[in-house]
Order: sequence, then C-alpha cells, then structure tokens
Amino acid sequence: MAILITKQNLSRHSDTLEKVYRLRHRFFVHHKKWETLAKADEREIDEFDTPEAVHIVGLDDSGDISTYTRLLPTTAPHLPSDVYPELLQGNPEPTGPDIWEWTRAAINPFKRDSGKGASRIKGEFYAAVVETCLHLGIRALLVEAHPGLITSAIDVGFHTRPLALPTEYGGEPVVPFFCEVTEATLPRTQEVFGLTTPVLQVDEIGIEAPALERRAG
Repeated sequence: MAILITKQNLSRHSDTLEKVYRLRHRFFVHHKKWETLAKADEREIDEFDTPEAVHIVGLDDSGDISTYTRLLPTTAPHLPSDVYPELLQGNPEPTGPDIWEWTRAAINPFKRDSGKGASRIKGEFYAAVVETCLHLGIRALLVEAHPGLITSAIDVGFHTRPLALPTEYGGEPVVPFFCEVTEATLPRTQEVFGLTTPVLQVDEIGIEAPALERRAG
C-alpha cells in the first residue's frame, strides 16, 4: 500500500512526513553517502519540500515506511531549473502543468531483502508512482538518475527518452530523461510485478479518483 500526501491532506500526515525526512537522511546520507545532504538533526529536508510537493509513501504490512519518492511541479522551482541546469547541457527542458519532476526515490535500507519480497516492494513503488500520475493528471515525469534506470523505466511501461548525455556526479554518471505516462503504463507495470489491485490510497479532501479505479481494474 502507498499513501499520497499533497497540500490537501498535509496537516493529517505531519507525523508521517517526519518519518519520511528521517528515512531520507538514512538513505541518502548514510546509505548512498551523499554527505552534502547531512543535517545535524538527521532530517533530510530541502527548499523543495513546500506544500506544492507531492509525497508518495509506501507502507509495509506493519505500517512501517518501505519506500518513498517525491514529485515536484515543473512550473515551480525544481532541481533541473534551480540546482543542476548543467545536466541538460543547453538542451530545452520540457515543462508544464502536466510535467512533474520525479526525485528523492528511496527504499528503506532496513526493508531491503531478496526474492519475492524485494520484487513486491519494487513493484508497489513503481505502481504507486504511475497511479499518482493518473490520479493527478500528470502526463510525464522528468528524472535525473543513472543511465541504467532508463531501461528499468521502459521495462515497466514508461515511454522514455534521454534529454542529454550523461554527466558525472560523485563518480557516477547521471542523465536527465523524460518518462511519459500513457494508458498502457499501469497495466504494463501491474503485469511485470504481478499486481492485481491498485496500490495507492487517496484520502485528499474533496478529491476522488474514479479514473484511477477504472484504469487499475
């Protein structure tokens, strides 16, 4: 299961967000060794964690956080526009109200395992992102990641293309790429991971997701 945290329900999930910021610190600083993100209070939070950010939080059967990722509107400040514009190497950046940046993807280091359990966690992570896009009317996502993740995105049903050649950061190649969400993306993700029901739980005030339920059925 995954929950969607947006500005509509932010106040009801303050405790969950506190756990998210601590997970992000454990994952990105201690696990990934991104030392520039280290904070004395062990909370990884930045200038993009505004009410406009969308948080997708995966929960395991016990209610603990298993996965996390964040979506940022490209109509507001985000990483390629305000922090790493050099990643695009002068190429135009696709932006618009239906194009969001996909960033801060993390799997709880203490929830990592092998075999069927790992596949389920990964599958629910991808499905939650796709379901969020369908629910919010997001047509495409911008991603900055290792080039190998382009293949993973294609495998689970995104229409994907690189926006520039890889740039080296921290000794690893990073490439910006464009992931388009289509009507076929969610069925493909469900097929790849053997999912039969929607993953995302939506509790936003005044917002329902009938389109999501139809597409995921």
